[in-house]
Amino acid sequence: MTIDNDKVAYPSTVTPSEPRTSTDEIGRQIFQRRQRRLRRQRLVFLSIRVASLAIVFVGWQIYGSHTIAILFAPITTVIHEGYLLFTQHGLAGQLFISVKTFAWGYLLGMIIGVFLGMLTGAYRAAEAAISMYIFALYATPMVALVPIISLWVGYNFTAQVVIVTLFVVWPVTVTVFHGIREIDPELLEVSRSLRLNRRQTWLHVLLPGAVPFIVTGATQGVAMGMVGVIIAEVQTQLTGIGDALQTQSSTYHTAAALAVILLIMALGLTLRLILSLIQRWVIPWQRVDRGRRH
Repeated sequence: MTIDNDKVAYPSTVTPSEPRTSTDEIGRQIFQRRQRRLRRQRLVFLSIRVASLAIVFVGWQIYGSHTIAILFAPITTVIHEGYLLFTQHGLAGQLFISVKTFAWGYLLGMIIGVFLGMLTGAYRAAEAAISMYIFALYATPMVALVPIISLWVGYNFTAQVVIVTLFVVWPVTVTVFHGIREIDPELLEVSRSLRLNRRQTWLHVLLPGAVPFIVTGATQGVAMGMVGVIIAEVQTQLTGIGDALQTQSSTYHTAAALAVILLIMALGLTLRLILSLIQRWVIPWQRVDRGRRH
């Protein structure tokens, strides 16, 4: 008896084949879902921010319309006064002077602060020698030193730059100092195991590890630098937006004074936005970690 192999029904076997959805396709779907989630989060965040601004402006308008003009003013009046200050009273030129003062003081403060922070953070001898003075000055209100600085340097642009520099340098120094101390000791041990010299250790370990803290110090420096600009312009020679604020306040033009304050706030927010863009470019992994936490 012979068996015809062609007529025998063998059980079906599973042969290896490509999965219906490849690994690349799964990764693409995960990425798309994540992008949609991030877009929804941004939309919700933006909606909340717009609603918050609308509530504040409406409340400001209502309250300002029912109070004395010498004490407060509606937001529409404040915006109108700000427009007049720009077009008729030279506020644009005063803003340029303040930005120039801030830029010089901020740049010097960042350079000195990063240098001192990394020096005291990396070397125990430097910390023992100068850290006590750094923390003492950091705890001292800089406004208390303004009259002395004016006596030493003069009531001029140089004094204003020095004052802004002092407002910026100490928070940057302290932040970078703690950042260097937070670097993983195992990374330093690996650098010693690889026999990296001092320059290579700074270039490949210390500087990359300090970058997030430098950015944080830069953000703090913006806020302190703006405070320093206004104090310097009011306490030394009356120039810039400090002069505009002092003039409008002393003559009881409350709406115009509020317009100058809004300008200062807008300038601070603009500088903060610029730093955020720089942060996304310099340390993009922090943005990724933020997205994962949400």
